[in-house]
Amino acid sequence: MGDFSFDGFFGNLVNELLPSFQEEEEEDSSEGHAGNDILPNGTSRIPYDASKSAQGPLFQKWMPLLSLFKDSCRELVDLQQRVHLVTIDGKLCNLKKEVSIQDSKHRKTLADLEEGVDGLFDSLARLDSRISSVGQTAAKIRDHLQIADVERETASQTVELIKVLDGVQWQPG
Repeated sequence: MGDFSFDGFFGNLVNELLPSFQEEEEEDSSEGHAGNDILPNGTSRIPYDASKSAQGPLFQKWMPLLSLFKDSCRELVDLQQRVHLVTIDGKLCNLKKEVSIQDSKHRKTLADLEEGVDGLFDSLARLDSRISSVGQTAAKIRDHLQIADVERETASQTVELIKVLDGVQWQPG
């Protein structure tokens, strides 16, 4: 926006509207009026002269300056509000950027988590498949063991029968 100087603004305003007043002031200061009071801000105050007041006010262009000053004040207030809005807009823009950055970080984190969860589900599915396969294998082994146990029992009974039969054949009788 650039730098704004109130002194420069009002100095230019006075220079544009009051060149004749400045010339009179310079003439007065060069003549060196003895009765002028110097104010703390460095300007001089001209003593009241009753003969001049009969001619009219010392400063004839005060009315347009007053309206110009009021307009300038309104413009300054508007400028101040715009500057305030620009500042707020800048902060808002910065916050939007920060939110966008944080949002993209969170989206990336969520995407990474989703990939991890998908990988976990795949691992669990493979593990479930393996457990199922092991369960089926265990069932087959159990069936084979039951069959083998039945066959062993049958074989054991057969051996007992053979011994009983063999014992009957060798006995005289």
